[in-house]
Amino acid sequence: MRVMSHPALNIVSIGECTIDDYLQQKRQFVGGISLNFAINAKRCGADRVSLVSRIGNDRDSQILQKLVSESIDTSHLKIVEGETARQNIVLSGQGERIFPPGGYHSGVLNGFFLNQDDLQFVKKHDVIVCALFKQVEPLFYQLIREITLDGWLVADFLDLADYNYDTRIVEMNIERLKIAFISGNREMVERLRPFSLASNCLIVITLGAEGSIALIQGEPVHQPAIPVSEVVDSTGCGDAFQAAFTVSYWVNEDPRTALECGAQQAAKVIQHLGAIG
Repeated sequence: MRVMSHPALNIVSIGECTIDDYLQQKRQFVGGISLNFAINAKRCGADRVSLVSRIGNDRDSQILQKLVSESIDTSHLKIVEGETARQNIVLSGQGERIFPPGGYHSGVLNGFFLNQDDLQFVKKHDVIVCALFKQVEPLFYQLIREITLDGWLVADFLDLADYNYDTRIVEMNIERLKIAFISGNREMVERLRPFSLASNCLIVITLGAEGSIALIQGEPVHQPAIPVSEVVDSTGCGDAFQAAFTVSYWVNEDPRTALECGAQQAAKVIQHLGAIG
């Protein structure tokens, strides 16, 4: 399902671009949380999508070519001397992606901050999206502390593994957010329910093969995963889900419709190798 982009949506994804290195297949793909989100948001109907990140001059032409082909604004994608971030990936027999220990190399993302020109550019967007994990933690908190906007701030907390699965990191930041995405399980849903009761932030927990749940002022709304004929590669499914959900929710602010749109986009991604094909 393609989400119609009315009212107009200008969205910016900030953080990570990587080269995904599939060790078994000996193949490499353009990827990374922020890049995956940006491309899926554009595919789902956002009017204008920008990507703010940093890449090395080792792979800049490959990444830029892909982004331009997907109509992503790269005016604030910085190319610097050094190596683009890289993520090693192993796939299980069921297509589940595994990040092997020590397989992430942050490269030129180390020390990545937004300058004043970047901040002014980011503020012009309706929706600002950023992930929180150790390698981009300073960037995340720069946005939380320095950005004031009339639109939405959206955060992806991943599975909280970098924070020992402590949900307090969500609680500390939730009041600044319109949507908080977390990858987890049913136990995580129950742990997050009190935060949902006390906040206007929409909390969305992705559950892998079990689908997803949106907490609306403490009440869970469940969306099953959409069955597919073959699970090829789960890499980027969460990013695709979040992008489709965010675009849909901007259009109509209906979490049930947004959950369905997210599930449909994730089902497309899981059927091909590489996060964005």
